[in-house]
Amino acid sequence: MDGYFIRATGSTPSIEFSPAKGLLEITGVSTPDDPLSFYGHIFSLLHEFESANKKEIVVNFGLKNMTGSTTYIYILVKKLISLENENRKVTFNWYYEKNNEKILETGKEMSQHYQHPFNFIGVFKIKQSLKQAS
Repeated sequence: MDGYFIRATGSTPSIEFSPAKGLLEITGVSTPDDPLSFYGHIFSLLHEFESANKKEIVVNFGLKNMTGSTTYIYILVKKLISLENENRKVTFNWYYEKNNEKILETGKEMSQHYQHPFNFIGVFKIKQSLKQAS
């Protein structure tokens, strides 16, 4: 699989899933009506990272709100960490808006919970693409 892109809606984040690049990016508001269905699709495709055989998987989170989906994001992080081995590193970049302490704290709690380092990057505004975050 070459990956896929899902455009953000008012209640779901944009998803860029690109095993060939070793990239997963989740950006925006994550308050889906059915978080299991929304994130379950990603869970079912994580094995694509293994077959892509990249030395690093970069996971960029840029969430503004994750009410109701926090548990599924924890599960996603756990599954991604399980892909790490002596030949593959998993790097988490946790972008947060500087005025949103709750999102920052959630990222820190996740990092501590799984004892896996996250890079915390404060920006003024999360945009559609984290490459454009200011």
